[in-house]
Amino acid sequence: MKKDSSKGYIILGILFVLIIIIAFAVPSAKTTAFWVSYGFTVLAFAAQITIWKAAFKRSGSLKSKFLGFPVVHIGIVYLVVQIIAFAIFLFIPVLPVWSAGVACSVIASTSAVCMIVSNAGRSEIERGSAKVQKKTFYIKKLQTEVETLTEAETDTATKSALAQLKEKIRYSDPMSTEQIADIEDQITAKIGELKSATNKAKIIAELNLLLDERNRKIKILK
Repeated sequence: MKKDSSKGYIILGILFVLIIIIAFAVPSAKTTAFWVSYGFTVLAFAAQITIWKAAFKRSGSLKSKFLGFPVVHIGIVYLVVQIIAFAIFLFIPVLPVWSAGVACSVIASTSAVCMIVSNAGRSEIERGSAKVQKKTFYIKKLQTEVETLTEAETDTATKSALAQLKEKIRYSDPMSTEQIADIEDQITAKIGELKSATNKAKIIAELNLLLDERNRKIKILK
């Protein structure tokens, strides 16, 4: 990703140099409107670096990078529109100064608002994703613990019962809520008992009943 970012900055630099060359090579009057639009264009190029860094700095995960692309896309559109506006004031120098100030300000402010909204949406998605991961952690942890017990079990009948329990946990509703915290605490306690119990069949049967009760309550709560 760092290599790709470096290439992006190089391309941005090349485009910036090209725009400057064209701007001062074209034999047109360099009016105040030109300089106003030129300043906004330089600002648009500089803003790309800040936008790209802000969009991808949160996390190295692929999902986080993907969520950052809408903001980057808006930034690129902002740059392209600003370059078009700059070209208009370059080739039509008779346009008044106020038109350059208004047009470029509208482009910059509209782009900023769009990026803020997009970034807010991204933050909401990430918060929602974090909540889901937290709510599904319990069942994943439970499955891992039972799987470990199954692998360590030497008694054939108990091992088979544990394997069936593991499958029941696997296909149980992964979501967890505060309303079923008491049942989940009981299941956790039973798993703890199972690790050192002599009558494991009895505890496994109790766990099956608790899991059924948990799943029924989750279904009702949805």
